[in-house]
Amino acid sequence: MKCRCCNGIIMGLRDIVVISRLKNVILSSITVCVGAWVAAPSGIPTEFYQNVILLMLAVAAFVAAGNIINDIMDYESDLVNHPNRILPQGLITLAGAKKCVIGFSIFSLLCVLTYSSQIYQDTGTIPFLTILIWSFAGLLIVTYEMGPSTKKQGLVGNIAISALVGLVIVFGATANQNSNYALIGYVSITAFLINLSREIIKDCEDIEGDSERNTLPMRIGLENARMIGYVLALSAIVFASIPYYLHVGGIRIGMLIWQAPTLLNVITLNGVLQSGDDYRAQKRLRIAMLTGLFGFVASVTMI
Repeated sequence: MKCRCCNGIIMGLRDIVVISRLKNVILSSITVCVGAWVAAPSGIPTEFYQNVILLMLAVAAFVAAGNIINDIMDYESDLVNHPNRILPQGLITLAGAKKCVIGFSIFSLLCVLTYSSQIYQDTGTIPFLTILIWSFAGLLIVTYEMGPSTKKQGLVGNIAISALVGLVIVFGATANQNSNYALIGYVSITAFLINLSREIIKDCEDIEGDSERNTLPMRIGLENARMIGYVLALSAIVFASIPYYLHVGGIRIGMLIWQAPTLLNVITLNGVLQSGDDYRAQKRLRIAMLTGLFGFVASVTMI
C-alpha cells in the first residue's frame, strides 16, 4: 500500500512537471540570471546571490502558473486537437490544475515579498521596480488568457508574450542594486524583438489550426507576415549591436565577435523564410535568442 501511495505521488508530481512545461520554466529562470549578470558592472556581488535565486524561483513559479492557465483555457479544444495532453487525459483534473495555479502563484508572490523584505533590511528602500514588473507581468498573463483574451487577437497577443520575455531580463537586473540599466535596456529590447519575430513566424506555421485566433498571417498573408518577422529580427540585431558601438556598460566594439552567431543566424534567415519553412525559421530564431543573450553575458564578463 505504501509503495502504491509513493508511486501515485511520484506520478502526480511528474504530471505537474509536464503541464508546467519544465523546459520553459528553466529557460525563463536562466534568463533572470542573465539579466542580473549583464546588469552588474563588475559582476554580481556575493551578497546578491540570494536575491538572484529568489527572483529565479519567483519567475519559475510564475511561468509554471501561466503555462497551466494556458492548458486550462485550451481544455475544450485540446480534447479534440491534443487529446494526449495532461488535462484531456484526465491525469490532472481541472480543479487540480486550478489548485496548481494558485499554489505556484502564491509561491511566486512569496519569493518576491521575501526578496523585497531582504532588500528593505539591507538598504532601507522598497524595490518598487521589482514589484511593479511582477504585477504588470501578472496583468499581461491574465489579459492574454482571459479578458480581453489578447491571445486571440494575434499581433496584440504576440506583443504581450514578447514583452514578458523582455521584462524577465529587467526583473533579473533588479537583483543588483547598482544595475547598468542602459545596457539592460538594449538587451531586453533585443530579446523582445527576436521573440516577437518568432511569435509571428510561429503563427505562420500554425495558420491552418488557428481557427479561433485572428493572427497577423491571416490578416495580411503568409509572405507579408514573414517579411515583417524578418524585419523585426533584423531590428533586433541592430539593437544588439548599438551598445558595442556606443560602449554602453563598458562593452567595446571588439567584443561584438560574441554576437557573430546571432548576427549570421538572423541575416541568413531570409532564405529559410522564402522557402516557407516556418518551423525551421522559428527554431533558428529561438537559437538566435539564446546565442544573443550568451553574447551579452560573455561581453560583460570580459570587461
